[in-house]
Amino acid sequence: MTIKNEQFWNSTSVDPKRSYRWILVLNQIPTYVIKTSGKPNFTIESVQHQFVAHTFHFPGRIQWQEIQVSLVDPVFPDASAIIVKTLQASGYAIPGTQEDAKKSFSKRDAVQALGVPSLQQIDARGNAIEKWTLFNAWVASVNFGELSYENDTMVNIQMTLRYDWAQYEGAPASPDQPIPEQIMVNGMNQAATIAQYQSELGFTE
Repeated sequence: MTIKNEQFWNSTSVDPKRSYRWILVLNQIPTYVIKTSGKPNFTIESVQHQFVAHTFHFPGRIQWQEIQVSLVDPVFPDASAIIVKTLQASGYAIPGTQEDAKKSFSKRDAVQALGVPSLQQIDARGNAIEKWTLFNAWVASVNFGELSYENDTMVNIQMTLRYDWAQYEGAPASPDQPIPEQIMVNGMNQAATIAQYQSELGFTE
């Protein structure tokens, strides 16, 4: 369905993505205690080459950025307890004995402890219209909040997630078919996908 530019904001079939319509799925942490979440971001490093008085830039490695998540800490379910269990399941041991002091983190355990986080943006009907999935994600840092006698606000937990890469599903065919299309998904034929998108974007020989 094509909508003319001058009719875009007048069309009842057009609904922009809203910042409050989303669900973040984290292992064992209820979705309703999660208050805010960043979306995946990436940076492509620049590689320089200098020739006489000129500097040329080439795209280098991609770096997916950490995601910041904040959540409230209810008495039940105890979000702090879930995070501490995740910490120990990742391989952390209190160094009470020499044997325990030998234990340390492994990426395998840290990734399994967190599970596979997925961030969905939804429409007014609750249908997923965009989905990000984080691969090899683990908890990089946690701040369990701040206490004060001067206010009665809820205790918030700040958590940072590190991951290797993200996959994306989106671009619904129409408002009546909100199921996201696989755009950049693990397991796709990457060479064929690159060629397809190059063709769609008008690449020429």
